[in-house]
Amino acid sequence: MKTKYILLAGLLTLSCAACFAGCTEEPAPDPDAALKEDVLVNGFENWMTDLQPALIYNDFGKVSLNADKRYVTQGERSARLDPLGGMYDSSSAPIVLFAFRSDTHGFDYSDLSYAEYVTFDIYNDQNEDKTVYAGFASDISGVTSISRVGEKSFTLRPGWNSCELPVESSLIAIAGNLTQVRGIYFRFESAGSANVVEEGEGRTPRYYLDNLWLIKKATKSATDFEVPLRENEIADFESLWQGYMFTNDNPGLTEVVEAEDFGLTAPSGSKVLHAVFTGTGAGASNWIQMNISSKLLNKTVLFGMDADTAKNAYICFETYNNTDSSVNLTFVYRTPTSLLLATNNNCAPHAWTSYEFCVADLLAIDNGFLTAMGNFQISYNANYDGDREYFFDNFRVEIRN
Repeated sequence: MKTKYILLAGLLTLSCAACFAGCTEEPAPDPDAALKEDVLVNGFENWMTDLQPALIYNDFGKVSLNADKRYVTQGERSARLDPLGGMYDSSSAPIVLFAFRSDTHGFDYSDLSYAEYVTFDIYNDQNEDKTVYAGFASDISGVTSISRVGEKSFTLRPGWNSCELPVESSLIAIAGNLTQVRGIYFRFESAGSANVVEEGEGRTPRYYLDNLWLIKKATKSATDFEVPLRENEIADFESLWQGYMFTNDNPGLTEVVEAEDFGLTAPSGSKVLHAVFTGTGAGASNWIQMNISSKLLNKTVLFGMDADTAKNAYICFETYNNTDSSVNLTFVYRTPTSLLLATNNNCAPHAWTSYEFCVADLLAIDNGFLTAMGNFQISYNANYDGDREYFFDNFRVEIRN
């Protein structure tokens, strides 16, 4: 009997151990699981959900659905793109943006904190290599203006091309919000035309776009970027990241450079912002903007400044006009409700010109400016052919007694 009791006790012990093992607590669900999954952003299957949310800029031309299976890599349809760019030979490059988020259609892929790259298939329907540029829209500041970041060029062979656009999270975090990226854009060379020509001589360039995916990674990118500024500094361009806070509607160049490399002496430090603005055609009035990020402005001494101090505060900067004639590079403040305050910034040729603007004048049209800022712009009339070169430096706030 004793042996049987010992055997029974052993069986009970094993049974209880198995019971406890089966009741081990399940690991908590990963709150970011959905953000780590690859996602088909756009398969271009339906006009209402896939093309209707798209935004077009600079007389883009035509965006339509294609059902010809020769120009489809997945599903039944693709997007056909006929980029124009306007009637002038040097018109701004046409841009189309495909949204990462639409409240109307119930999708949101705008959080790129786990994104590694974007893939897409694009068909070049020309008999020669063509170049297309793709990047991300960190912000949309108006119906004609987006803040572009992370742009890369792609050389397209005739026929299908599979492309990868890396998500450079640090750049996006500098210029905008990595968790609220507005979309991906495609920029094409201007065709110098205002009308789509389907066939024959002067046929409009034609491309087909399909299979736009966000590919994710296991680790999360840092979503914040600390903006280190000296007292009263807005941007003196001694740090390269400040150049990403200035984005140009015009595809022309903006970059931080050493002033002495261009035969100049910087008003502050040794570096300046170098900007090349491409004209959109002589005789056509076409105002284009270089935008200054509100994210930068919110980190300056202006944000939260008391009203009494603001009465004696001035926004100042210097411009070097490297052309042979005077030019008005207008300084514009756009309120959050899109009211505009524009003041002249007349720049003499081949010289540094100082600009200043009293903050009290901003408060006169936007009394919430010190706590809910809009954005600043350098606005210029691109009614010329070719490129024009300018340099900017030492954006700052001066408090005067």
